[in-house]
Amino acid sequence: MRCDIVRLHERYVTLLSLILPLTAVILAVYGESRLDLYVSMFALEYLILTALHSPLDPKTSRMLNAIGAVLFAVFVVIVASKVVEILYGVKLI
Repeated sequence: MRCDIVRLHERYVTLLSLILPLTAVILAVYGESRLDLYVSMFALEYLILTALHSPLDPKTSRMLNAIGAVLFAVFVVIVASKVVEILYGVKLI
C-alpha cells in the first residue's frame, strides 16, 4: 500500500511539473501576455490534477485543499473582474 501512495505522489508532482511549464510555453508561443490568463490556466490545471489524484494521505490532502481554495478564490476574482468589464466596461484588474 505504501508503494502505491509514493507512486501516486510521484505521478502527481511529475504531471504538475510537466503541464504547468508546457502551458506557459504554449501561451507564450501564441503571444499571450495577459497575466490573468496565465493564472487562470495554472489554477484550473492545478485543481483538475489535484482532483484526479485525490486519494492522498490526510495531511497532504488538507494542504492541497488549502492551496486549491486560494487558487479557486483567485480564479473567481479574475472571472468576476472579466464579467464586470464586459457588462459595465469598467476594468477592475
